[in-house]
Amino acid sequence: MLLQLDLEIVKCVDLHILIIGASGCVGTFAVQIAKHFGANVTGVCSTTNLEMVEALGADQVIDYTKKDFIQDGETFDIIFDAVGKTTFSHCHLALKKKGVYLTVDWPILQALWIPLVSSKKLIFGSAVQNKRDLLFLKELVEKRKIKPIIDRTYPLEQTADAHNYVEKGHKRGNVVITI
Repeated sequence: MLLQLDLEIVKCVDLHILIIGASGCVGTFAVQIAKHFGANVTGVCSTTNLEMVEALGADQVIDYTKKDFIQDGETFDIIFDAVGKTTFSHCHLALKKKGVYLTVDWPILQALWIPLVSSKKLIFGSAVQNKRDLLFLKELVEKRKIKPIIDRTYPLEQTADAHNYVEKGHKRGNVVITI
């Protein structure tokens, strides 16, 4: 989703991005991509993942088990919910005036309503939407500018076990099925 934004906005100095689910599959890449473009990144994750998210480059990390990021009164240019755990309604006060809320969820009616009543935006959908973005990510990985985080690997015949593990909601990065 960060890629679907005009890349010029991500290159802006002082762009502050909050990534909810910064230790998950999408979140670990989001932290690294945002840092690649020079953004100030605040990651939100659980206690056990604080060090990993910091190691990925996050400038600040918030432990959601101890604190709600809304309580600080800090505002962000972009809030990216990489796990579908929040809503625009919960986050809108933490967005700057022309802030953007990105989500992996699909709140279609809310996305249509928000531009009518606010200067803020809600964007939803898949993370990579075209071949150009996918090739860009491939290049970043090949040049070791970003790295995939692999939590566990399962053989193909244990796909159900892998799915059960992912469904528990506590994986770090990615789970890989080997063939």
